[in-house]
Order: sequence, then C-alpha cells, then structure tokens
Amino acid sequence: MKFCPICKKMYIGADNICVECNKQYKEIVDINEPVMLCVVGGLERNMITGALNDAGIPFTEQTYGAPGVANEVVTGYDAKLLNISIIVPYSAVPKAYEIAQSVGVADESMEQIVECANADVEKVRAEISQTEDVKMSAAKRTTIKVISAILFLALVGLVVWGTDYITDFIKNLFGGN
Repeated sequence: MKFCPICKKMYIGADNICVECNKQYKEIVDINEPVMLCVVGGLERNMITGALNDAGIPFTEQTYGAPGVANEVVTGYDAKLLNISIIVPYSAVPKAYEIAQSVGVADESMEQIVECANADVEKVRAEISQTEDVKMSAAKRTTIKVISAILFLALVGLVVWGTDYITDFIKNLFGGN
C-alpha cells in the first residue's frame, strides 16, 4: 500500500506520483502512519469527527488542496472549512471507513484500499501475537507467577515482623513488659 506524504491519500497501483501533489508515493511500513480517510466540510465534518470521537479513533484535520480564494468570493463560504481531509492512523482505516459509511461520507472507490489495510493490519497483529508467544512460554509465565507469590509472602512476613519489632522497641522505651 502506498500513500502521499503530503496529502496523505492512499493509493494502490503502479503509479509512483501523486496526482494531487506531484510528490512521490511512499510505502506504508508502519500501521500507525497517518493517512487520509475522506474530505468533508460543514455538517458532514461535524458528523464524522463526532462519530470518530465516540468510537475512540484518533484523527486530525488538515486543509485539503490549495486555498480557494475564488470559492470564498463567489460562494461566500470559507473554503478552508469546506475542504478538510480527515487523517487517521492506517491501523484504524477499516473501522473509520465503516463509520464514514454509516455517516454517509465514505468514498466508494476506497473499498479496495480498506480491504488491503484490513489485511495488512491483521497480518501485523498476527506477527505481534506470535512474537509475544515466543518471548514468554507457559513454563516461564508459571515460574514468574510462583516467584512473585513467594516474594509477596516474604514482603508480608517482613512487614509483620517489622511491625512487631517496632512495637516491642517502643514498649521498651516506655518501660513496658
């Protein structure tokens, strides 16, 4: 999967240059790489950002394209508020796209990209899971639990013994038995 480092738009294909920015695409190597989900404005922007917030998906907003001075003059609207790209981590693209579909701002041409993103994220999660299993075997986990229990009991015994010792010391200071 490729993306443009400037506009953050994802791309599948043989091209190496972003049609929006004329910058060379980069391969996505980190599942936390920020990528563009959609371009929205007005009420749609409020709806998608609210839904992403509710779902706990981190996102940022970025002005999309060149500032539209003519748009502001002709339409009376601030173009900076109309062309906002929603940027999410690559790992959150499948869930964020599902939310964008429910809000009605999803770009249907992204379905193949979302499928690739989902496959990439699942592959990385499987690799992480296998790595964690290799790092700590069942025998090692059991050994750590037993040692932790022994150390906890030793700590409790030390606290009890220390409390008795301090109590006896204080009694002896004041002439107790």
